[in-house]
Amino acid sequence: MRPRLARALAAWLPWQRWFGGKGRPVAGVDVERTTELVDERPSGGPLGLLVVVSVRFADGGGAERYQVPIGVRTTLPDRLAPAVIAGFDGCVVYDATGDADLNAVLLRLVGQSATRDGVAFTPEAGFAGSSRRGLVGRPLGAEQSNTSIVYGDRYILKLYRRLAAGVNPDLEAHRALRRARSRHIAALLGSIEGEVDGAPATFGMVQTFAANAAEGWAMAMTSVRDLFADPDAPPGGAGADFAAEARRLGGAVAAVHADLARELGTGTATPAALGAGMLAHLDAALAAVPELAPHADRLRAAFASVADLPGAVPVQRVHGDLHLGQVLRTPATWLLIDFEGEPAAPISERTAPQSPLRDVAGVLRSLDYAAQHQLRLFHPTPELRRRARQWTAHNREAFTAGYAEAAGFDPTGRLLTAFELEKAVYEAVYETRNRPDWVDIPLRAVRRLLGEEPE
Repeated sequence: MRPRLARALAAWLPWQRWFGGKGRPVAGVDVERTTELVDERPSGGPLGLLVVVSVRFADGGGAERYQVPIGVRTTLPDRLAPAVIAGFDGCVVYDATGDADLNAVLLRLVGQSATRDGVAFTPEAGFAGSSRRGLVGRPLGAEQSNTSIVYGDRYILKLYRRLAAGVNPDLEAHRALRRARSRHIAALLGSIEGEVDGAPATFGMVQTFAANAAEGWAMAMTSVRDLFADPDAPPGGAGADFAAEARRLGGAVAAVHADLARELGTGTATPAALGAGMLAHLDAALAAVPELAPHADRLRAAFASVADLPGAVPVQRVHGDLHLGQVLRTPATWLLIDFEGEPAAPISERTAPQSPLRDVAGVLRSLDYAAQHQLRLFHPTPELRRRARQWTAHNREAFTAGYAEAAGFDPTGRLLTAFELEKAVYEAVYETRNRPDWVDIPLRAVRRLLGEEPE
């Protein structure tokens, strides 16, 4: 079955949302591992496999490794028709993440502390010993890089599609924050781990599911919408001032930073090294975004000035990709999710110590994006532009105040501005490549941060 499965996957993979090699012609797929999930299955029931493949590309660049949970049935229910990969030998092969039967197997294996062909399903204390029978798993549809399966309103299993040698930063961070008894993460309940290239690799992670939670991005967008709809609304938005939540979020981010520092250690970086890195990123961005050229000299000056900061800069493990889409508001508190970082980057890069101000800058840029994105959905009159700037400034101040109160220091200053500029430059590259009509959002931020546009 392997050669035919490899050919079928070579045609199927490029169309998947989570496939990171889009735009690169696939030269071929090698099936590296097939792990059967159950020793015995009911007559007529599905065969479940965890399949690891290596994807080769025609451009000669590096291969990419992916995890594809696969189901095999002789008769396929209509509900699984969209998941079909191929059919041969009287069987249908399909993506198993939509199969409730096989999803139940994955959760049951974790609860039973099972091992299948070198793949370990490991529960955390309190989750072991139970089969979790009867819970139906359904995949969430919004993710770009992975696939998460929700079981009722109790558990969520994240399957990492892009695999790399080493413990996934998401699992490592959650283990550290579990030891710290952090209030600002969904509780870690178990993991699925195996090997890649002879080194440990993370296939999946089980957590509690925050069923009654709202995404930070959706909350911010609603606040801006209400502000635009009601000319008499306060800057935080009509009905409920989002600034109160922004302040609480700032405190939650600071608390997570403190827990990560305590559990995973701290260090220092020289201002000169930070500034040099920012300048290198700028040079690459200028080649990709012509609209940055008029600001090049002032951007270089801003990044070069980082080297003049006094003393060393504290660094530690941080979230690494923090924005309003990576936070959830539960009835009790804010939760931070998805500590994985950029899946395409090496794990060593994603786990490298960084300044916590990078996470702060990420949230500040996300607040600006919420206002500017909502502005695009309205007729952007000068008054609405003014109110968008007012909302952003109001909530930026609330977030940094909440962070300062919990962290014991004020994060604002030249270094934070430099990180915001670096993030805006990165956004300009992203938008140019993916949504060219959105590039005005980061370019406007660059002008504002450089003092070329009013607050």
